Amino acid sequence: MGKRVRSLVLSLMMTAVPGTALAQGAPVPEIAGPILGPVTTPHSITLNGKTVRYTATFAEKVLTDAAGKPLASISATAYVASPVVKTRPVLFVFNGGPGASSSPLHFGAFGPRSIVKGADGNRMLADNPHSLLADADLVFIDPVGTGFSRVLPGGDGHPYWNADGDAQAVLGLIRDWLRDNGRAGSPVYIAGESYGGFRLATMMKFVGDLPIAGLILISPALDFTATAENPGNDLPHIFELPAMAVTAWKHGRAKIDAQTPDQVFQIAADYAEGPYAQALLKGGQLPAAERDAVAARLGDLIGLPAKTIADAHLRIGTQTFLETLLADQGLVVGRLDGRVTGPAPKDAPADRPAAAKDPALGLGRTNVITSSVATDYFKRELNVPVDRDYVSLTLDVNFGWNFQPARREDGFYLNAAPDIAPVMKAQPRTRLLLVGGYYDMAVPLLSARYAIDRAGIPLDRVTVAAFDAGHSPFDGEAGQVRMQEMMHGFLVGR
Repeated sequence: MGKRVRSLVLSLMMTAVPGTALAQGAPVPEIAGPILGPVTTPHSITLNGKTVRYTATFAEKVLTDAAGKPLASISATAYVASPVVKTRPVLFVFNGGPGASSSPLHFGAFGPRSIVKGADGNRMLADNPHSLLADADLVFIDPVGTGFSRVLPGGDGHPYWNADGDAQAVLGLIRDWLRDNGRAGSPVYIAGESYGGFRLATMMKFVGDLPIAGLILISPALDFTATAENPGNDLPHIFELPAMAVTAWKHGRAKIDAQTPDQVFQIAADYAEGPYAQALLKGGQLPAAERDAVAARLGDLIGLPAKTIADAHLRIGTQTFLETLLADQGLVVGRLDGRVTGPAPKDAPADRPAAAKDPALGLGRTNVITSSVATDYFKRELNVPVDRDYVSLTLDVNFGWNFQPARREDGFYLNAAPDIAPVMKAQPRTRLLLVGGYYDMAVPLLSARYAIDRAGIPLDRVTVAAFDAGHSPFDGEAGQVRMQEMMHGFLVGR
């Protein structure tokens, strides 16, 4: 479980802020200095041919223990259209990791400013024509240890480096923001990517009577048990098969009668949840002839030799697939995005999970990723008086995360999806949007669909959107355009 869980933080690495600097990590330090903000500045942007005036407000909030002792801080950047309309939708946004800031969705998808590559090849800030600010006010949240949020002197981040503590801290910030800004009448939307999906679902245990208009799960990690490639657990092999098949097809290695990624995905999903699942359930009782027939079909789907598959008892691990599919070309395939290939990094230490070999990462020995572009943005454009770097992602927080359930009766079953069901049943207007990419082998789309379909969630209020993409559906111009159009419909067409 541990190695697979750690791989999810690497799933966010590809979407870390462009223009980052890599630093050798150490235990997350206590950071002194004054609490930042609130700092508010006026701005404007042209969206859909119209000028949208807005204010940007950065604020850091102190988190305390039961006795009132300051332990850590959590921060948020809010973009509110001017003049303020107190019934306008508010979208709260975070990424995952755990240990990841909100930067991928903030500067790569939804925020009014994007980090892009300039003509000289350097990263720079530019207005984001696909920002969701035209439809909703936006609040990007950076949990403890990420962004500018930090452990305070004499404090401790560990009460927030677990599922429940993290979820309650983020939910507390959301409640405080709504109260402090007089937005009790605004429809509330919450979006989380990757581990952020697990955080979002876990938050629903504590949401109480807070009205929720919509939940947006982007490449979400929901059921960790169903994605743990441990001996005896067949679910990951079932859920990863469609992503492997689409990837093999993309590289010309699959033998599938299909013309589009969605056709390939559906063919493989039907086989995965049907004949393949039935074969795996038989375990050692599976007849040799049936085993060979399944191995042959899998070979057609994922482009590996049938003998290799049969010798692996029909269970090809993700890393084996990534390193084997194009081995004859000296290439490894991307876990985060199966369309990406490259030589595997040679300097990844032994204590790194296999996902560190992803050609999209280039992680090496890095424990902390900071962004000079994001730091400059907060300093120069938002006037935040900060003297520390913006932390896009930290493995130190991830490696120190307590993944064990807080309640012993939960055992070791890590699935947060069922926590969504009571809220959606109690609030009949709440809707859910699931977004994922066909080529995502870090958090396969089929695993998220499986978790939601079996969580007791009212499926008539669930929309599933599959993108011709990897772990970050919003990557690239086409993905950004489609994401904006889809989110517009979800936010405005409520």
